Amino acid sequence: MTVDMEKVICLAGHIPFSNIGNSKVVIENFCSKDMAIIATNRATSITRGTHAHNSFEFCICHANIPSIIADNRLIDGFSGAMIAFNPLQEHGIMKDLKGFNLCGIHVDRKIVESVASELYGSPNIVFSNDLSTINHDINLLLNLFLEELRYKQVGHEFIVENLALIIVGNFIRNIKHNLSAKPHNKSRGYKENIKKVIDYMNEHYTNLLSCDELSELINMNKYRFIRVFKKQMNKTPYEYLLDLKIEKAKKMLKTKDYTITEISMMCGFSSHSHFTTIFKKKTGLSPTEYRMSP
Repeated sequence: MTVDMEKVICLAGHIPFSNIGNSKVVIENFCSKDMAIIATNRATSITRGTHAHNSFEFCICHANIPSIIADNRLIDGFSGAMIAFNPLQEHGIMKDLKGFNLCGIHVDRKIVESVASELYGSPNIVFSNDLSTINHDINLLLNLFLEELRYKQVGHEFIVENLALIIVGNFIRNIKHNLSAKPHNKSRGYKENIKKVIDYMNEHYTNLLSCDELSELINMNKYRFIRVFKKQMNKTPYEYLLDLKIEKAKKMLKTKDYTITEISMMCGFSSHSHFTTIFKKKTGLSPTEYRMSP
């Protein structure tokens, strides 16, 4: 069992459990950077009333839970039911409950909006509060997510980050929401975003640019950004940046205004030797040979 209330509160906000002071007994939680899974048990006392938080919440009932409320609408949850709550939406229960097993999956809103953009071409997703039934795929993915966080094997951070995206994608597929099944001008939007990144690379190629920085520039998940970039440019952002630096270096070498060491620094290479190695790999010539060539 693991309980990290600071991480839970960061995503889930106020916890509506009357006996949360004994958190190691009443809940079990597993948190990644963008997702928190909170499971109650028979020792948990859930307080009546409503609350709201800035994350999306996907609640799975493991028992019949009467009188769920969302925006003044009463819903009776059944065992195996799943319901979504949107950021800042008032929701809760109408009476105190004790010993009702449920699982709340809280996801950072940027992640949900990012996946919605990928699947439907728009980040402006709003889930209905209709009940749906959790399926085998979602159960399996959640169990894999929990196992990675429980045992923390090599590379678990990478695995849980990608599992979170897949889990959210399955939620979006299986829970009713406002977005149309047809993407809204998706390819054009991606082209405009990648052009923005390329312009930025041309202006800042001497800096130590990272995929995290470039993806944040266009508010896109890092791994999706790499896929979209490679699909449009036929090379990864790193490969593109390296080629860009080499092309800049070629022009500087032909002008003969700078030494090779100065050019390596001006093009953002870590050292003269690193620049020489990469340049020869890309062009078949050393910088000196290239400078002397006709």
